[in-house]
Amino acid sequence: MTRDQTATFGRRALRLTGIGLLVAGVAALGVLGWQWRAGATVERVAVTGTQHAPPDSVRRLAQVDSGAVMTAVDPTLVADRVTRHPWVQSATVTPHWMYGTLTVAVTERTPAALAVDGQGRPAYYLDRAGYAMPLPDSAGYDVPLVRGLDAEAPWTRPDTVAAPASVRRVLAALPASGVAGLVAEIDVASDGAARLVTTPVDGHGAISVRLGTGDVPRKLRTLHAFAQQVLTTASDDPIEQIDLRFDGQVVTREPSPG
Repeated sequence: MTRDQTATFGRRALRLTGIGLLVAGVAALGVLGWQWRAGATVERVAVTGTQHAPPDSVRRLAQVDSGAVMTAVDPTLVADRVTRHPWVQSATVTPHWMYGTLTVAVTERTPAALAVDGQGRPAYYLDRAGYAMPLPDSAGYDVPLVRGLDAEAPWTRPDTVAAPASVRRVLAALPASGVAGLVAEIDVASDGAARLVTTPVDGHGAISVRLGTGDVPRKLRTLHAFAQQVLTTASDDPIEQIDLRFDGQVVTREPSPG
């Protein structure tokens, strides 16, 4: 073997040795990292995004104790537990291994109506899907009142919709209908049918609106158009009731004489 061949062989041997040491180092770091990750524990449960759901109550629902092994925590299961809080609509659970922190990011429900009891006292809020939330200690919301619902605390039954379908359809359709500011109350009859009561408009007082069944979004758009074209126009004939139960028709009734 010539001197050049010997030098070339030596360089290759050194290169291969270096590569082997590098691979062994990476593997060792991987093993150490895996061992560290497997032994990482939850030192703190951080709750974000809450306004009305107390963080401590969210932590209790999460059921993750300090010192729990991070790899044993199922984020999906923890998020499902947290959504049992009446104010929590959804939650995302993320482990932060380096800091020993489990972060629970909460999205709260948005009040769309306020249910009142038989004496007109506030009982609980409803979101647009019909789920109930207890009254918060602070912050009020300018939303329609709902009369005729059970005043018993419905959030004691997790994942239970408190409002009947007729109310849910109205609440879901209000934002896009243009009449959200016109509707003051939603009255629920014994058969579950919903009737609206408007805020006073110009010369008209509060007006009862019968919706019936069917396309609620279309009926609310009709009510919006009628309010703009008729209710905002000065008139000596006040309207007591608007009936939208008949397709394509707006039937009105004036107050009875005397």
